[in-house]
Amino acid sequence: MTADESPEGIAAALRAQAYTVMDVSPVAAAHLVLAAATLAPECDDERDVADQFSFVMADFAMGLAKIHHRARMRNQQQAEGGKNGAQ
Repeated sequence: MTADESPEGIAAALRAQAYTVMDVSPVAAAHLVLAAATLAPECDDERDVADQFSFVMADFAMGLAKIHHRARMRNQQQAEGGKNGAQ
């Protein structure tokens, strides 16, 4: 395994890519940062960058929770409509 193929090398490449992608898609960039942090969890650079991108992931998670809630409510309404229509 070469240095570039090591977990730390891959993490550094993902971190660099995250900065390139940030302007186009902050969520994609944050995912790259999280991937880097999981590959090299003891690396100070990865922790620092993950901390910087954490706000993006928090906002994404809140938005995803709203979408999930809406979908669950729609599914529940459809299920209840099917039960009421069958009676």
